[in-house]
Amino acid sequence: MLHRFSKKHKRQSLLFVRPDYHCSFIYRDELRKRGWKADVFVDPLYPRKLLYRDDVITAPHSYSIQKYRYLRYMNNIVAILWWLLKATRYKYHVYYGRPPVNSYFETKFGLTRIFGRDFSVELAIARFFGIRLIYVPPGCHDEALKEEVMKFDNGQVCGNCGAYDRCDDNKNKLNFSRLRRYFDARVGFGTLDPTVYVASHMKYKVIDLDLWCPDMEVPPEHVLPETNALRIMHSSNLAASGRTWKQRDIKGSPFVFEAVDRLKAEGYNVDYYFVDNVRSRDMRYYQAQADIVVDQLRYGWWGSTLIECAALGKPVICYLRESWKSRFLSIFKEYSSLPVIEADVDTIYDELKKLVDNESYRLKNGHEMRKFAEQHFNPESNVKAFIKLLESI
Repeated sequence: MLHRFSKKHKRQSLLFVRPDYHCSFIYRDELRKRGWKADVFVDPLYPRKLLYRDDVITAPHSYSIQKYRYLRYMNNIVAILWWLLKATRYKYHVYYGRPPVNSYFETKFGLTRIFGRDFSVELAIARFFGIRLIYVPPGCHDEALKEEVMKFDNGQVCGNCGAYDRCDDNKNKLNFSRLRRYFDARVGFGTLDPTVYVASHMKYKVIDLDLWCPDMEVPPEHVLPETNALRIMHSSNLAASGRTWKQRDIKGSPFVFEAVDRLKAEGYNVDYYFVDNVRSRDMRYYQAQADIVVDQLRYGWWGSTLIECAALGKPVICYLRESWKSRFLSIFKEYSSLPVIEADVDTIYDELKKLVDNESYRLKNGHEMRKFAEQHFNPESNVKAFIKLLESI
């Protein structure tokens, strides 16, 4: 039986464990074009509004049965069996976020006392069946210890992060230990250089350049009210977001609001807008209607907002940490500079004003951002490098 399981996964087969925004779906489709068996796994509790696509694989729904110990055991046994039957059919597993998906049995049955604190049933099963594991880090605490991130900008990154009180270096160290023990490759983006594991830096992030394009047509149901004001869009951290936990704000949103209000008070015809309660797959329709986009002003690098809006040909303001930018340019030598309009919480007003004052500057930068998206987030070229990484492990 074990022999049959081990033969089930094909040489060219890959499972994305948890979606990386749009990125996992685009990779999946590109791999399928090249004859791969590729799928995206989504936990049944994952918010459907955040999904860019509905055609995903989900595990059996787990019910809240905390009062009944034996039912809890059965619930998790079913989950492990499902994983054994389904996930072992793929040669590669790409984890976006911390492994494992299920960690119920490790401590319940004392397995960590026998096999080590970083032991994982799920990951051990994968290794037993010869599955290759690849890790894609979602955030800074997935690449570095909190004690290291605290040194950035005199603690301003950690101090303004909604996850600050929940970010625990004991848990971080356990994650890094598992990554070193079980994983064959860990993706790096050319910015933060991890000291906790060896990373393979590459152009990993991708965007569908046909879906996100400057001349994209916006469906009538997503068209904003007409205005002759310049629209400034910022993906602010709303109250429901974990990133604003305890009034912290990693994106520097209040400074964006203040800068826009100041411009209005000075007589500039500008308007700020954010979009709430919209499916991730529909967000591009609202991004397309912006004249200027602000990503973030504290963290030190871009996120999905810049990637998507760059493809749409929008001028995007973002804070880039100088040390990360220098490392990025040293790794990706085809760039001598970046078209991102750089600003932080102290300079956001000045950079917004330059863009508002100068239409040709806005249009020129938007064109440069689209060109950068075609170079750096291009699925056609990036998937080739990704396949090369997979075949090397």
